[in-house]
Amino acid sequence: MSTGDEAHRRPVLKLIVVGDGGVGKTTLIHRYLTGIYLDQRMTVGSGFATHPVEVDGLTVVLSIWDFAGEERFRFLLPKYCLGAHGCLLAFDLTRPTTFFHLDDWVKLVREHAGPIPILLIGTKLDISPLTRTEAETYVTVKGLNGYLETSAKDDVGVQEAFQLIADLMWARIAYAEPPHRVPEPTKVVDHEVSQ
Repeated sequence: MSTGDEAHRRPVLKLIVVGDGGVGKTTLIHRYLTGIYLDQRMTVGSGFATHPVEVDGLTVVLSIWDFAGEERFRFLLPKYCLGAHGCLLAFDLTRPTTFFHLDDWVKLVREHAGPIPILLIGTKLDISPLTRTEAETYVTVKGLNGYLETSAKDDVGVQEAFQLIADLMWARIAYAEPPHRVPEPTKVVDHEVSQ
């Protein structure tokens, strides 16, 4: 069997990345895929990429769906969520309103994708690291699967975020976690930005 044939047989995990417009979802994804920081502009509709990742000793393919956060694109979200195995839910640490809108995003994802793992991501840590207390409390109250602070610019927490959500998605599929149960939140990962 050729390497190309093996690649076609790899399991695919659909990851949706959601949050308000301008929180840095596309920049975070670009950093993860290329290792390069690129200040992005608004995503129109949605974007799509694939990337191999190792989980539980097996290489799987992350199918990453980047959803535009602007209100005018919300009508696309139900179809975008179909078949999703996990979600990165992003908010901007420098814009509190993006944190206040998280309930809307959680409701939309749960309504259209079911009880998939959701990892909360605070972006733009390089600009203004805020206290994590509210985010950690939010994770616990909403039954999300953890919280990471990231900086696409400084490459802090980016790889960890995608690896953790891939691990959570794979565990749910491979170990047949009951679909009606939202997993307990994982340990909150602590990242410090070096000066």
